[in-house]
Amino acid sequence: MDDLVASARAGRLDPVYVLSSEHPVLIERAVAAIRDAAVPPAARGFNYDVVEGKASGQRIAALAQTLPMMAQRRMIFVRELGSMNADDAEPLLSYLASPNPSTVLVAVSSKVDKRQKLYAAVAKKGWLHTLAAPRQLAPWVQHEAAAAKVSIAPAAVTRLLDVVGADLSRLTLAVAQLGLYAGDRAVTADDVDDLIADTRERTVFELTDAIGAGDLEDALAAVAKLCDQRESAVGVVVMLARHLRQVAAVHSALAAGVPRGQWGERLGVPPFLVDKLAQHARFLAPAVVHRATANLAAADRALKGDPTLTGGYTGPQLKVLGRELGERVVLERLVTSVVEAAREAARHTRGATSPPGGGAGGRAGGLPGSGAAGFRRGA
Repeated sequence: MDDLVASARAGRLDPVYVLSSEHPVLIERAVAAIRDAAVPPAARGFNYDVVEGKASGQRIAALAQTLPMMAQRRMIFVRELGSMNADDAEPLLSYLASPNPSTVLVAVSSKVDKRQKLYAAVAKKGWLHTLAAPRQLAPWVQHEAAAAKVSIAPAAVTRLLDVVGADLSRLTLAVAQLGLYAGDRAVTADDVDDLIADTRERTVFELTDAIGAGDLEDALAAVAKLCDQRESAVGVVVMLARHLRQVAAVHSALAAGVPRGQWGERLGVPPFLVDKLAQHARFLAPAVVHRATANLAAADRALKGDPTLTGGYTGPQLKVLGRELGERVVLERLVTSVVEAAREAARHTRGATSPPGGGAGGRAGGLPGSGAAGFRRGA
């Protein structure tokens, strides 16, 4: 990443760049560096084209062959190359053999398969760039803070990484927010807890509380908040799985006759959480927890683009929706089906008609459709 940006800023531009990364901020910065070097702002009206939607190799090649107008170069930016099929790629493959020296072609691909002729050809010429996160994140955060003119204490950097993890886009946003929050003074670990950790962790608790209470409206509102905070959808699934494991542990403790006073130690949670988990266990029956855990695994595979999933939202369908909307749809379907399955179990337990009055031994029956996230394993 640093070498690519440095070369672009020095004016050493390749005719073609194919960029791929799990971190949108790295893509944005690489594209900006190439664009600034290739086409000055005053010349972009006639010499900067953006290809939106499903890419066509013929259209891209035609645009790339066009000569610049009153400028040294022109740039073509393809927002998503991954949607192009093999037949559509043929004109582009021909172009790659002899690219226009006055055009810089930059394409982003969410998924790179080097077995495909297009990516194999780009990789062979050294034009394929996979932008990865740095191995050491603390220096990266400190560099981000320095670039934003934000003073941040080492302890604050450590705490920020604990809270946010390795999501570079969220780390960048958090540094900017902390800078505004702290003003002229250095950002402290307490600032991170007050502004970043508190918001994220409070929303996660809101989600698990709403699911445990059978409140679908509040659960969906919590999902919306987490998505708006750019929380990792896979991370949300992991946190929900952890909560369900704790609820399952409550059922195990009940079945084994473990005294209530020993539950905290057995579950590894503080006493105030024991009561809350016991309340959630009354609504989330064992069969519901079991089925929901399987659906969490299916949602996790869907978010990671597992091609063996069928029904509901598969990898290609999520790609069409786009990353942010696709992740939100998966989480909303997951949460909706877990709550609806628990409500159905409660209605069938001792004649209960509404949650959370059902007992812990109710049967989940079947989830509507093909599962909580709307997916099932392919044959």
